[in-house]
Amino acid sequence: MLADGVVGGRTVVITLEVRRLFCDNSRCGRVTFPEQVRGLTERYQRRTPLLHQLLTAIGIVLSGLPGARLAALLPAPASKTTMLRLIMLTSDPAAPTPRVLGVDDFAFKRCHVYGSALVDCETAAPR
Repeated sequence: MLADGVVGGRTVVITLEVRRLFCDNSRCGRVTFPEQVRGLTERYQRRTPLLHQLLTAIGIVLSGLPGARLAALLPAPASKTTMLRLIMLTSDPAAPTPRVLGVDDFAFKRCHVYGSALVDCETAAPR
């Protein structure tokens, strides 16, 4: 059974029957494996890619517990740890290499703890 998005305010559950295939390779550790349906199933997942993208977007915007609360209202329930795990699975967007780099040294507490910040001087974005 796969969980999917919400249609008309109701939870959608897809019951899918797939073939179990046998591996003929004698060195393979897996004896059987299920057939995959492109666009609908992913390995080791109990939700569709569409629901996975929805929960990831909610997790990125709201984070753990608030995201889990909103997901429960949709209804596409997910725990706060699932939301945090989905955030950690997303890759960071590729940032271009800065051409002009500025260094800012500062003290958190006078004469005790110091820090440095690297800043792209053209875009004023921290690095």
